[in-house]
Amino acid sequence: MGFKFLPNGCSWYETNRLGGCVRRPARRECALPDGAARARHSLAVIIPYRAAAWGGEARLPAMKQLCRRLAEQLARHEELDYRIFVSNQTDQHPFNRGALVNAAVGALRRRHEWSEFDFLAIHDVDRFPAQTNDSACARASYDYYTFPPAEPRALNPSSFAGGVLVINTHLFSAVNGFSNQFWGWGEEDNDLFIRLRWCGLPPKHGDELERCMEHRDCAACKQQKRELNQSALRSHEARLRARLSHPRPFMLQDGLSTLNSTVNSVHSRLCSKTKVTVLQVNLAPHWRAQRLAREGRSYSIGKKKT
Repeated sequence: MGFKFLPNGCSWYETNRLGGCVRRPARRECALPDGAARARHSLAVIIPYRAAAWGGEARLPAMKQLCRRLAEQLARHEELDYRIFVSNQTDQHPFNRGALVNAAVGALRRRHEWSEFDFLAIHDVDRFPAQTNDSACARASYDYYTFPPAEPRALNPSSFAGGVLVINTHLFSAVNGFSNQFWGWGEEDNDLFIRLRWCGLPPKHGDELERCMEHRDCAACKQQKRELNQSALRSHEARLRARLSHPRPFMLQDGLSTLNSTVNSVHSRLCSKTKVTVLQVNLAPHWRAQRLAREGRSYSIGKKKT
């Protein structure tokens, strides 16, 4: 079913799949600290990705177009410093978008670089600003990548925190980042949404943004989504339902503070003439993959165990 907006401004998905349309007052622990304002803002763009070798799959048209168009877009912001990071999953476990973002943030913390940034764009590889002469799109895209002082911004109307999420770094830390438990595709963005909703700061949908951002689902992404079986999807949905009414305990026990991952290397690369920092990330497997590894078997969602 497509999105149908209700009179209260919430989407069909939030009202019917995320426990109802809930709007709470903003909580103090999620607010920007006093004195946090900056005259010049600095943005960290984190792209969760999977490529066997940089220079192979990384030449996919989606990545090249994202690097080029995003750099062109951000260059228009004269009062903005930015860096682009690709968090590349190098292990054989199912893709984990949320954990990859957490791993990149954790690496920046360990390198004492996280404090340089006051906001973050969590950016899918297959989403990028459209090339158009439409003045409304030019304005919407420009506004979208500016610093969000309170509520984050999301592409998808009212219920998602996926696609491209722009959020201040304090708020991302306040909700303990993403859950690390959503292996494969689906629901990690909705889990982040309910964390932000607990803060009283659910994402806002920018005017015209969905129309002004291209979406070119890569072939490898489509294949991985097809391989995600219905059992795994039901497991993701059950995990999300268990967290809906009281997300705070899960936020504290599952996120940035609990991720067990290894960044094997950090390199600078050129992507369509744009300098990006590539983090080669090995994510620790969850309990089932660990057990299968001890038994000498591999684990892949949607495929038979071998």
